[in-house]
Amino acid sequence: MSEQLSNQQLIAIAEEFGTPVYVYHAEKITEQYRKLTQAFANQNVVFFYASKALTNVNILKHIKSIGANIDCSSINEVKLALYAGFAPANVLYTSNGIAFEEIEEAVGLGVHINIDSLSNLEKFGKKYGHDYPV
Repeated sequence: MSEQLSNQQLIAIAEEFGTPVYVYHAEKITEQYRKLTQAFANQNVVFFYASKALTNVNILKHIKSIGANIDCSSINEVKLALYAGFAPANVLYTSNGIAFEEIEEAVGLGVHINIDSLSNLEKFGKKYGHDYPV
């Protein structure tokens, strides 16, 4: 695929799929991810795609296919990431001002958890102790 779509290509896409229509460039996403991983090739780093940027399930599947992990800011994003094929070990759930029940649900799904509030961290410690990493 070229770097830019022509007007004729865009019209053909709109006629085939209707409007509004969103077109994503998977090869460009892959290219940008490879640049990032190559820039840090000799470092001990792990890359996470911020799912809140775009939750299109086909994009998430592509992100998974190129080797990225995923960071989710809601339990629905976690469920979508799992549906897209991410293993729980590759999902980081970063809670942000949410009810503790959502954290409990994330534990039930087996994903990594990052807690942003002291009150939820205290609740987590009381319920799970040292049994679940956070």
